[in-house]
Amino acid sequence: MRYAEDCKVLPVIAPVAFTTSVVESAYVNLAGMHWAEFHVAFGIMTSDTTDTVTLTVECSTAATSNATEVTLPFYYRLTSAVLSDTHGAITSATTTGVAINATDDAKMVLISVNPDLIEGHLTDGQWIRLVATPSAAVASGVISAVFYGEPRYPQNVIPSAT
Repeated sequence: MRYAEDCKVLPVIAPVAFTTSVVESAYVNLAGMHWAEFHVAFGIMTSDTTDTVTLTVECSTAATSNATEVTLPFYYRLTSAVLSDTHGAITSATTTGVAINATDDAKMVLISVNPDLIEGHLTDGQWIRLVATPSAAVASGVISAVFYGEPRYPQNVIPSAT
């Protein structure tokens, strides 16, 4: 049996209700990771159709906020609604992130980060986190996120990423 030996799976945001407050994931250590992804699930968002939640990826030199954070560019893909298996195009996001519209609720955003690019944005950066920033008038919503990491050297007992 080969049970996820080539993938580090780590819940980083438990399902949580939000309004206008920023939601930050736990930090994940990318040392030894070949590739990194966040799978971000949105529940139903109640607001007017102009409201958004901006997703960014931050990198730090430590596992806690320490004023070294910089935002990273990434690639993302928006899924369709529940029980539909179509996906949007793979799209690049700059360091300003990607805005998810209230009309995209009940969908997932797949965010892909290349750890090799971090050094060009933050020397000694190896910790990343996901940040969700709702616009000012979001009435309510639900978000959760899971980190998927591809270790450089897969093995039965995958080293800790926390």
